[in-house]
Amino acid sequence: MLGHIANAARTCTKYVLQCFQISRTKSNMAACGSVQPEKLDASNIDAVLDKYDTFLLDCDGVLWRTDHFTPIPGIAAAIHVLRQLGKRLLFVTNNSLHAREMYMDKFKQLPGFEAEIDDIFSVAYASALYLKHIAAVNKMVYVIGSTGMAHELDNLGILNTGIGPDPDPVSHNPDILRKIPLHPDVQAVLVGFDEYINYTKLYKAVSYLTNVECFYVATNDLEMGVLIGPGKKQPVTGALVASVSAASKRQPTVIGKPHKYIFDCILTRNPNITKERTVIIGDSLKADIGFAKTLGIDSILVLTGVSKLEHIHRNQNSSNSLSRTLVPNYYIPSVADFSQLLCTT
Repeated sequence: MLGHIANAARTCTKYVLQCFQISRTKSNMAACGSVQPEKLDASNIDAVLDKYDTFLLDCDGVLWRTDHFTPIPGIAAAIHVLRQLGKRLLFVTNNSLHAREMYMDKFKQLPGFEAEIDDIFSVAYASALYLKHIAAVNKMVYVIGSTGMAHELDNLGILNTGIGPDPDPVSHNPDILRKIPLHPDVQAVLVGFDEYINYTKLYKAVSYLTNVECFYVATNDLEMGVLIGPGKKQPVTGALVASVSAASKRQPTVIGKPHKYIFDCILTRNPNITKERTVIIGDSLKADIGFAKTLGIDSILVLTGVSKLEHIHRNQNSSNSLSRTLVPNYYIPSVADFSQLLCTT
């Protein structure tokens, strides 16, 4: 008799523990607002596409591989099909090296690819738009950055200086530094990727930023360095921005994804965009899906670039609350699959 009671007690305890575990799991999922991404396939592609009028597409890892030049087969056909459906396609990239004309040249290398220059929003162009139309800068901009950034500033009539190798001496001697001339009318400092960065450029940037009325703008700050080979790591834009921020004790307005300002710049040229009918397509959970979460709009992850399915699962199970939000609404192996799926439905 006692044995039956003990067995019943153990069974009851096991059942209670199972119920508790199930309840706790559901509570945790509810607490973190975990999204369960849906794979796009022939069964849902029409319904999903009907929800959106505007598609914001990343470039590296989406239209071509992350090495910036290897094409992804079938991309041009997919772009054509989406345009045939009446979708507005805008290309949004965090790469600060190039002006929009370079992207047009790159698109032309993809036979059949359809795009206009006004469809392209690189951070170089968006930064110029921000300085012109939002910050309303009408004086000089000191630029740590690329010729592509200078080109976009020039196109909008924004005076700028700082591009290329700095002609002034490099020195830690305060007497020499004080003799380096500074432009009297610098109204903003803009920081992007600059292969000619040196101590003198940092000195000038942080000196201009001692003026609290001087705008401090960065193209992007997400990545500090990228591995380019065994034991080889290349510093990128985030490292330059961090250096200026640390020395100036100021934080920039960051234009690029996942921050909202590049979308604000898109709206200056496309004021009729409706966020509820806009979707972001990208390959990076941090940049592209993070951008979608910042804006409160839907997202599609493609698996041709940085982030893979295992990264989604890792974020869903992360102890970090921010990481748990970086989960797309949908995923698809490649943008090229849009044309294949739509042709079979």
